[in-house]
Amino acid sequence: MTRRTARPLWIRVMSRAPGMALAGGAARAVLAIAMALCVLAGAPALAGPLDDPRSDAFYTPPQPMPSGPHGTLIRSRPFIPVGLLAYGWQVMYKSNDVNGLPIAITGTVLVPFTPWLSGPRPVIAWAPGTQGQADNCAPSHQYALSTEYEATIAGATPATLARGWAIAMTDYQGLGTPGDHTWGIGKAEGQAVLDAALAAQQLSGAGLSANAPVGIMGYSQGGHAAAFAAELQPAYAPGLNVRGVAAGAGPFSIADVYANVNGGPFGGVGPIALMGLNAAYPELGLSSILTPYGQSVIADFRGTKCLLDVTASYPFLSDSVLVQAPAILNRADWLARMAQNQSGNGVPAVPALVYAGTLDEIIPFGQNQKLFAAWCARGGNVAFRTIGATEHATGLLLGLPVALDWMTQRFGSVPAVSECP
Repeated sequence: MTRRTARPLWIRVMSRAPGMALAGGAARAVLAIAMALCVLAGAPALAGPLDDPRSDAFYTPPQPMPSGPHGTLIRSRPFIPVGLLAYGWQVMYKSNDVNGLPIAITGTVLVPFTPWLSGPRPVIAWAPGTQGQADNCAPSHQYALSTEYEATIAGATPATLARGWAIAMTDYQGLGTPGDHTWGIGKAEGQAVLDAALAAQQLSGAGLSANAPVGIMGYSQGGHAAAFAAELQPAYAPGLNVRGVAAGAGPFSIADVYANVNGGPFGGVGPIALMGLNAAYPELGLSSILTPYGQSVIADFRGTKCLLDVTASYPFLSDSVLVQAPAILNRADWLARMAQNQSGNGVPAVPALVYAGTLDEIIPFGQNQKLFAAWCARGGNVAFRTIGATEHATGLLLGLPVALDWMTQRFGSVPAVSECP
């Protein structure tokens, strides 16, 4: 007789759907007990979600890819998002690359313990900020470790969950899954953001409706991704009930941001951008123009270092030591691909908010003003908020409540007032 193996405790707890018998305080109590028991037992049941993606089969796309359109949920598994009052799942779903070919992307879905009693629970398609290039930097993995900075340092995740909204956060192409991450590639990023929301609606036990109101939000790289997601949504994901987009301090002009960080205190961001462009457009041939030192730097970025590590390890890094002459910004092929990924060549069909701080040392403030003007010129309903004399990190902290309040109005009955001239 075949012996049935008992499911681990954390899976039995997480299999309870939001809003069922275990809700509110009872659910939190049981989850706390489950986490404590797992820790006391050496946490063998958590080995899956805590494993490095490079050795975790969950992050390996199936071959062949399953049928179905982009946004189709491929697989999921529950995990305990320690420190967050929410149910958590790691997910893999179908999306498309910049050439329209199907790929698998991973991500995270979080649903608050608090019941939502006013129609379908809203979903925030959260576009994460820059994480790095190493697979272990994937937000879905960082959430399992309680090290994702937008949750732990910036407080964006708990603040969003506190509104009662669910979160669908993409890992983007190449973070966790094979290949380099396509940082700054607007089409790939935007599609990944939209498909994460579509996949979340299919997640058994999450209780999310296909008609749920959706808000698109992101800051820094996430602001760029959110902007592209909003521009792409009418044609790419017309079935999503998107109510608004809040895009904060994004690299809306990749060339300008690259010029700004290259050789400066945040020079470690430069290789992330170069690797992202090369991942989407391999004909750029990054490996063929690297110096020996540049080759070692790129290898290091593919190792285990995430954003804070690479910026601390490579301050004032310049492409003068990374690539052979001429410099990247003197190469026509690289400039052309950067220009392709500039935001503002389309316009959201929903109300939009652009926000940033005036002293941002990474993303020049003027980029946000240019995006606002571009969307206005194309007939968008756009608001603009200046988050004071703040630099990049402080802009995230102080801009978050502004963006959340604005999105609350979009989920309510308050009409969006355009500030376009």
